[in-house]
This record gives sequence, structure tokens and C-alpha cells, in this order.
Amino acid sequence: MTRIISSILIIRFFLLCINTLLFTILALLFFWSRYTSLNIDYYLMNAWGRSCTFIYGIKRKRTNCFKDKNFVGVYVAPHSSFWDIIILGSELRGFFVSKAEVVKWPIIGLGAKFVRTVFIDREKGISALKSMELASQRIFDSGNSLIVFPEGTRSYEHMQALKAGPFYISFTTGKPIRPVLITYHPRESVVPRKKGNFIKELLTQSMNMQRTTVKVDVLDSIKPQDFKSTDELKKHVFTIMDDKYKNLTA
Repeated sequence: MTRIISSILIIRFFLLCINTLLFTILALLFFWSRYTSLNIDYYLMNAWGRSCTFIYGIKRKRTNCFKDKNFVGVYVAPHSSFWDIIILGSELRGFFVSKAEVVKWPIIGLGAKFVRTVFIDREKGISALKSMELASQRIFDSGNSLIVFPEGTRSYEHMQALKAGPFYISFTTGKPIRPVLITYHPRESVVPRKKGNFIKELLTQSMNMQRTTVKVDVLDSIKPQDFKSTDELKKHVFTIMDDKYKNLTA
């Protein structure tokens, strides 16, 4: 019986891979739509995220996700799991900023490339911020937002120090910042204590029989015009996110 259950659970991993490959092909076929007002790549990413959580049986709880459907700006969220990308991609109207190495990942990297992910080479410093600013402005002009994990990497413990990138974009473009918090229960089911290869982590999670619930809290917008500098804006956002996260996990 245990062997049968294990076989059924591992099928989830392969279904997720097939589902991701399917949407990658669709994103490639509809690549041209980003030059129109159709916004198909956003809807593809939304459908991909929802179908992935359905395959893994992840239950969603939302707070204020659709409070302002016309919001155009920068969403910032702490990063603890690969599921953060899947969840936020299907809940928020926006596209991700990602490290350049992701484009080399099998299937996922190709799919990310075709849904307007902004890739940055963090070793290039100021030039990376400038290219990020240009790419961000094109996304804002299309009526979409940026989704950024300002910690720069996944971590089990929160909150970690925030990178300046998304706050620089907000400050220079005048677009508002909107913090987002994701909490999982049970947390250990999808948040590894030790960061590793995403394929290995998904395989491990595929064998998990616990039902996972995810709660998404979208907080109020923060205007960059109310602050004197990028650093001041960043510190303010960190304080709000840190306090809210402690309340949610108390």
C-alpha cells in the first residue's frame, strides 16, 4: 500500500513538469501578443499557477488581492519557497524580476523568458539597475506591475535584509510599492530549511501527504513621493513587512 501511495504522489511531480512544458509552448506561440493590448502572457502565467496549485492540492486564502485591480507599480514579497513564484504569478497582475541564472533552468527558464520576466545580472551593479529600470517602464506602460523578491534569495527565516533594486525603480519611476506576504501552513511542507536544487525540492514536496494552505496578504500601497531617498523608502517597507510577518506567524 505504501508503495502504491508513493507512486501516486510522485505522479504529481511529472504532472507539474508536463503542465509547465505545455504553458511554455503556449507562451512561445503567443509571444507576439506582448506587442498588442491582449496581455495573453499574463493570463497564461495566471492559468499556469492555478493549475500547478491544483495538481499539488494547495488551498488558497486571500486578503485584499483584488482590492485595487488598477494598481500599477512594484509588488515586493519575502521569498521562502519556489511556490512563491507560482502563487504570486497567479494572484497578482504583474511580471517577475529574476536573477539571470534562472533563464538557464530547464523548461522553467524558457517559460519565464516568454512571459516578460525581467532578468538581471546582479554582478553588473548600476548598469543592471538601469536595464531593470528600462524593462520595468515597458511593463508599467502595458498596464502591468513588477513582482520582486527584494531579499534576493530564498531563506527559511524572515525577514532578511532587502536589496535596493525595487525601491530604486519605485523612486525613479514614481510608481508605488505594495508589500505582499505569503504564509504557508504547515510551513515545512513547502519551505525547506536548507535551500537546494528546485527539482530536488519539488520531488521532496511531491511525497508530502499533508494538505498545504497558503495565505496571501496584499498590504496598502506606499507612495515613493513621501520619502526623501531610496534608502528611506526601503527601511519603511522593511519595517511594515517585518511587523506584519511577525503578527501573522505569532
